[in-house]
Amino acid sequence: MRKPFIAANWKMHKTVEDAVKFVEEVQHRLPSEDVLTCGIAAHFLALYPMVQKTKGINLGVIAQNSYGEFSGPYTGEVSPRALAAAGVQYVMCGHIERRTLFHEDNAMVAKKVAAVLQCGMTPIICTDETMVQQEFNGEVHYVFAQLMDVLSEVSFDQVKNIIISYEPSWAVGVGQHANPTLAEEGCRLIRRSIADTYSYEVADKIRILYGGSVNPENIQLIMSKRDIDGVLIGRASLDADNFLTMVDRVAELYAPQKSTAKQPAKK
Repeated sequence: MRKPFIAANWKMHKTVEDAVKFVEEVQHRLPSEDVLTCGIAAHFLALYPMVQKTKGINLGVIAQNSYGEFSGPYTGEVSPRALAAAGVQYVMCGHIERRTLFHEDNAMVAKKVAAVLQCGMTPIICTDETMVQQEFNGEVHYVFAQLMDVLSEVSFDQVKNIIISYEPSWAVGVGQHANPTLAEEGCRLIRRSIADTYSYEVADKIRILYGGSVNPENIQLIMSKRDIDGVLIGRASLDADNFLTMVDRVAELYAPQKSTAKQPAKK
């Protein structure tokens, strides 16, 4: 089974003090790493203090962005090498807000992914529902053109070290109700695209998250879907109790003591 990944994306919310206080509130209330992985994507100023606070606990620190070069005359950008040196474990690449508000294209996102991988961190590659039809062995498949363009320079060995987040534009930051069926279909098609490009073995190991209007009420239904391995949570993750409730509800689905005959079939 692929281990679930529950990630909070705080966007441009919380001060450094707020971020540290949040970690202190949740640090002793998180489930074991054997059950699932937790992470928080915070703004750059909060990352290093959070790294110091999260040592030894099941809470990874995620950068919301980085640049595609290690150093140079890029005023206002942050080097992935500096992030890695600070202890950051994951970097989001190509979030829909980066694409729409800051005009990042596939080439720029691909460069960031390559740099993050070279620095030993895990890229969380965000992609939306842009698909094209392609024919493989006489069959028509729907391929996530945006994602596959970003992965064009990622090798067979490297692709095993990525996480993908499916974030359809109709569900991100607009307050729409998440549709678990559509979310599952998008994640399934992404996995199929990975299988067609790399291999079914690789596709079966990659964790695919869903991001878009996830909250305590719908998280179990979303996470019960076969091809959804985790969630990227926006506004519902800003409150510590809310975040813990969602983590606990996912843990209930995966905790070994609650396994049933149906459980192993999920993945």
